[in-house]
Amino acid sequence: MHNAHYNRGRYPVAFVFSTPGARELAAGRPVAGITGENLDFALGYLHAADPRRFPTIERYAYRITNAHTEPLAASLGHATSEATPAQILAPDNIARVVEDLTGCDIVVLCGQRAQLLIAALALPGRVIARAAHTGNRALVAKYHGPAFAGGADGRARRILRARQWARDLLHTLPPGDG
Repeated sequence: MHNAHYNRGRYPVAFVFSTPGARELAAGRPVAGITGENLDFALGYLHAADPRRFPTIERYAYRITNAHTEPLAASLGHATSEATPAQILAPDNIARVVEDLTGCDIVVLCGQRAQLLIAALALPGRVIARAAHTGNRALVAKYHGPAFAGGADGRARRILRARQWARDLLHTLPPGDG
């Protein structure tokens, strides 16, 4: 069963984003559109660099959830595209996210809203990494300047940014054992 805020996946690695939007609602899956494509570009790098922890480039092979379940977008008539900190930190929402991440050894919190959950998700043996959101706006804000101006077109620049996002993520993870 597909749903806009959650994908079970089959590997114990999870990516937590902020909230689904109009594209996720339309697709019936989390991290749709450009945000998902950017995650795909990053997974290509992660798989090549650390295939033990990232055994595939297939986005939906990994657990994906959101810090909030309600799709929010201006195109859906909402005033904002982000849940409030109070909505994210509500006890029933925290319990849902904790349940969504059961069995995940690595949890990547993508964006500031997802990172509000860091204390609630900490478990012995679980690695929690903070990363930028993979949406274009967040990637451009974090990765700009001459190093990212190369590339023939917007897609090529997105790939450069997503690969740097992946390199940065790998540097936040403890060394692998294999």
